[in-house]
Amino acid sequence: MHYQNFSNIFISIVIFFSYLQAQDIPQKDNVTINDFSRLNSTQIHHINTPTSYQELQSILAYADQNNLKIAVSGIRHSQGGHAFYRNAIIINLEKLNKILDFNPHEKLITVQAGATWEQLQEFLHGHGFAVKIMQYANIFSLGGSLSVNCNGIDPHYGPLIESVESIKILQADGSIIIASRSENSELFCLAIGGYGLCGIILEVTLQVVKDDLYKPAITTTSIHDYTKKIKMLLKNPNMGFHFAFLTLTPFKKNLFGKIVCLDFNKIDPAQFSDKKQKKIRQLQQPQFTKIKKMGVKLWSKSKIIKAFHWIPETKKYNKVISRNNIMRPPVDHMCINSLKSTHLLQEYFIPIDKFTQFIQSLEKITQQLNVNIMHIALRYIPKNTESYLNYTSTDRIGIVILLNQKFTEQDYKKTEQWTQKLIESAYTLGGAYYLPIQLHATKDQALKTYPQLDNFFALKKSYDPAELFMNHFYKKYCTT
Repeated sequence: MHYQNFSNIFISIVIFFSYLQAQDIPQKDNVTINDFSRLNSTQIHHINTPTSYQELQSILAYADQNNLKIAVSGIRHSQGGHAFYRNAIIINLEKLNKILDFNPHEKLITVQAGATWEQLQEFLHGHGFAVKIMQYANIFSLGGSLSVNCNGIDPHYGPLIESVESIKILQADGSIIIASRSENSELFCLAIGGYGLCGIILEVTLQVVKDDLYKPAITTTSIHDYTKKIKMLLKNPNMGFHFAFLTLTPFKKNLFGKIVCLDFNKIDPAQFSDKKQKKIRQLQQPQFTKIKKMGVKLWSKSKIIKAFHWIPETKKYNKVISRNNIMRPPVDHMCINSLKSTHLLQEYFIPIDKFTQFIQSLEKITQQLNVNIMHIALRYIPKNTESYLNYTSTDRIGIVILLNQKFTEQDYKKTEQWTQKLIESAYTLGGAYYLPIQLHATKDQALKTYPQLDNFFALKKSYDPAELFMNHFYKKYCTT
């Protein structure tokens, strides 16, 4: 009891001094921010890149004193204004990026949220370890990935929350607490996959795994037989990674062709010398980025590239590869700042036995509206319902769609209509759409796909009564 009183007094002192320091925070008016889509230009108050937790507390105090909102930003690949808000202070945590603790015996690592997966991989590589769950690419910040509760390509594991032991989070009142499955468990489930609305995640303790070696195998199957492929794959005791490409057939009547599968079976590293193992595990770096950028510029316009781009994607997996290298494919060449169009990502999570029906629906809707799809990737994601806004209430196939949209009102409306039809199709089949896409879903669609959304917003307000943490996603879909 005495300890609790002391703790409360200490927090009050920290918050008091944060209010005093808040007077010194500079104002930078008329700053404009956008996300990766370049479709959500928003005027904000200013961007702040703190270097300490005390500085962060001061920023929150300043915002509270000046009736301003706070939004938290990573590299802003969420494409619906999830990382900013009009006239808000935008917090960028990139300078809070230290690796704080590593316990190889417990296979746990504690990292600040501003670190990128690339930084984490480089550290773990030096100790013979690898990340357990992350996005397909390593350019994202850990805080951003936690906020969207990302998913990966290892079919053993569900979304990111599954590998999280605990988080340290800054609350709206300026206090900093630990949240885990056993301590502040409600906030743990709200904050991971909570889009920065329930607090600022400062640190995360993650489970890690050994940097195993895998032998890739490339096979093809039909759309109809892909679900059988997945079920057989799950019975394979040596299964490591799996992902697939749904090929495009722009020269034929049907939009989609075969499915190209990449399966990675775990192998015994002892069959290689120490020198060979070291060479295999050496972290791969991006190559020929400028040339690849030229190809990407043509991709959205060229039927030939659309039809055959999967070939070089699979050819690079022709030898034994380490876990770290599977989880760090180069994506720098995808950042194309065209003045005429933009690339958008969407993801839909479909129950395994409904996969074929959804692909048929996707093909029909896309042909009706003539949406410019460039690439479709597939992955298996097992059930996990820990995050409050979870999207895997059953085992799912994740369908990741890359499309190109022109900077015209006509194309925007077309993509909006296409997205709404796909969301409806996914819902009808018992699936869901991924929330960090353009905010094309109607309120009705968002609430019926995520029936827990209203309760999530109510709980957010219980932790943040003044609605200090704000973004465009919350503004659009909060109905209370």
